[in-house]
Amino acid sequence: MHKSLNRVQDALLRLIRNHALSSAFNAVKQMHPADLAQLLPYLQASEQQWFAESLLKSRKLARVISELDESQVPEILELIPEDHFMAALQELDPDDVADLIHGLPEERRQPVFDKLNGTQKKAVGKLLGYAPDTAGGIMTTDLLSMQSTLTVGEAIAQIRALPKDAAEEYYSIYVCDDNEQLVGAVTFRQLVLSAADVTLADIMEVDPVAVRPHANQEFVADLIARYNLLSVPVIDDNHRLVGRITVDDAIDVLTDEATQDIYHLANLGQEDHVSTPIIISTRRRAPWLLINLGTAVLAAATISLFSDTIAQYVVLAAMMPIVSGMGGNAGTQSLTVVVRSLALGEVDWSLGMKVIGKELGIGVLNGMLIGVVIGLLTFAWYQNIWLALVMFLAMLGNLIIAGLVGAFVPLVLRKLKQDPALGSSIFVTTATDVGGFSLFLGLATLLISLIVK
Repeated sequence: MHKSLNRVQDALLRLIRNHALSSAFNAVKQMHPADLAQLLPYLQASEQQWFAESLLKSRKLARVISELDESQVPEILELIPEDHFMAALQELDPDDVADLIHGLPEERRQPVFDKLNGTQKKAVGKLLGYAPDTAGGIMTTDLLSMQSTLTVGEAIAQIRALPKDAAEEYYSIYVCDDNEQLVGAVTFRQLVLSAADVTLADIMEVDPVAVRPHANQEFVADLIARYNLLSVPVIDDNHRLVGRITVDDAIDVLTDEATQDIYHLANLGQEDHVSTPIIISTRRRAPWLLINLGTAVLAAATISLFSDTIAQYVVLAAMMPIVSGMGGNAGTQSLTVVVRSLALGEVDWSLGMKVIGKELGIGVLNGMLIGVVIGLLTFAWYQNIWLALVMFLAMLGNLIIAGLVGAFVPLVLRKLKQDPALGSSIFVTTATDVGGFSLFLGLATLLISLIVK
């Protein structure tokens, strides 16, 4: 069983691999679209064609497409006739269609957009006008708004007149005035618990939490999580209601942001997947590997400066990786904590000195602890008190460097309006390697006459 697949997904995959296609099709009809979407990267090229045709026959193509990662949309587009793809798009909400168009190659976006029907084309065109990572880029224009003068009974009657599927997607009613300006919100709970002759103005929450279309999507997701909202309205500069962002959109944003941070800490682009062609993945990873090579050469150059010292006492060569390795690990710890705090909005540049001070303190305490341990082990191993002292001081110094750089680098990147995770690990590793080697070999050079007796 594939570790990343659940039992139902793995069972379907085995049915396809064993050519039990009739049973596999029955499984497709019963499975959730999200589970089917997750299966696509595990299918071989010949199996993907059957899979796409099965989605068409089971009328699940639209819902599966809406669950796909944007980078996978071009892949499935190659497997089905364009008219079927366009028919599937007509079944989706405008925000899902806008996301899918963003995921298409640039030369395919306009032709697909031009083939949308009038109503959907207008809504999608409005959403495509916003950057994908903003509130406007993730909002849906499908919402439920009513006048404040309506009674609860009249509001409920309007909701009952909606198609069943549409009503299930709403969490609240947004109350607007005659100029379509947002003045309040009423939850369905408030609606059913109120008397039928009460007006919406009497029970609405006045001036609900709202965001502007150009607000960062991560800020919006944090807002929804902080206030436990099911949805948040989006208003323009004139306070007119233009859309809403739901909790499932916020979850998607938080998941994407967390994935992006993990990828960036490894110096990878989020578009690199297990199903990405080898050449493309190689092209995306190679530049960062070349940068890493440059920093490794810098570390090697640092070591070469002390080649005479190492020649006098070869044991130093065996001890160097301990100092640099521990520094790298400590730096990664600091980096991870600070990047996460920046992503969650817990810290910013104004709290930078406090964060750096804390990591400095941790570096000192851990440096003393780890330094004492490695110093004692070094003395027990080599019976050399001066070598033990060098190990203690080098470890203390490098863990201090690790804490400082691990906190400072992501804060500076955020101040420069860059992703604090992107490239941070390279800077931290370089600092702890060069710093660790310089401290260890520099101290050893100063004390070499005492170390070598």
